Amino acid sequence: MTTRPGIFLICLLMSSLGSFAQDSPRKVTEDGYIENMSEWVSVDLSVNNAYEKFAVHLPDQDIMLSPNTSLITRLNLNYEWLSAGFEFAPKFIPGNDDNDLKGSTNAFSFGTALIFKHWWFEGSFSRVRGYFLENTNDFNPNWRVGDAYTQFPDLQFTGFEVLSGFSANSRFSFRSLTSQTERQLKSTGSFIPALLLRYYIIDDKTPQANSSQRTDSFESSMGPGYAYTFVIRESFYVSTGLIGSVGYLNTKLTTRTQGQEFTDYQDNFILRWQLRSGIGYNGTRTYGGIYGSFQGAQYKQENTTAMNTE
Repeated sequence: MTTRPGIFLICLLMSSLGSFAQDSPRKVTEDGYIENMSEWVSVDLSVNNAYEKFAVHLPDQDIMLSPNTSLITRLNLNYEWLSAGFEFAPKFIPGNDDNDLKGSTNAFSFGTALIFKHWWFEGSFSRVRGYFLENTNDFNPNWRVGDAYTQFPDLQFTGFEVLSGFSANSRFSFRSLTSQTERQLKSTGSFIPALLLRYYIIDDKTPQANSSQRTDSFESSMGPGYAYTFVIRESFYVSTGLIGSVGYLNTKLTTRTQGQEFTDYQDNFILRWQLRSGIGYNGTRTYGGIYGSFQGAQYKQENTTAMNTE
């Protein structure tokens, strides 16, 4: 399988804030644009649908694979410049338990972030096992809504990712949108270039399969971005941001057939984009909001007519 993973995210954030210290005077900096909340420890619980998908677009057909995870739960702990958390797909959430139709999926990930005044770094690990063919009807003309989808229970995605960026405007608080260890008190925006390094494996682990494939891919991409936060009465805000990048993707494709392995290498240029927006409340003791993110990537597979997208 020579596909490329993708993510579509809509995140609902319901959060609470707690402190290990007594109330203290406000720490307002950057000419009144930012309030530092360094004496607080914040914990947030969110629900999202940020999962890995595969899509290959051929001249005469498409292949679209998704895991059976409608909603993912994430728990995050934040203090000053450090943030860490993990996420999983609980079976009790509606949409995660229709295994008869879409098969069983096991998903888990964890990550951490270091967010300084100008620089920020994020690292994450994720693993998803069990996918189904979204467009089963394109391959089975007898398929009807309510029938079981074609399933790949032993198809596994494993990924490592490092993302770093630079916020050019010291009056713009990146933490107010990510870890909530700062509050943006006045409206402002910032130029934010970013660098992404990504290594991932897509492996069909079907036992005793006559033929299966594994791809090992490394991606490096970078590009400009811009974000703006519009603040209302110091606590309510609307934020939006856009990042575009271009990069290099190297893929090792291993095909296993009847006990033999054949290896092929591909080099591709990749285009990547991400749009984020949100509306929320960031008070002195509680915060919450609704956030949306759409991101994707596209590249033409070397020596083929296939166009891969996220």
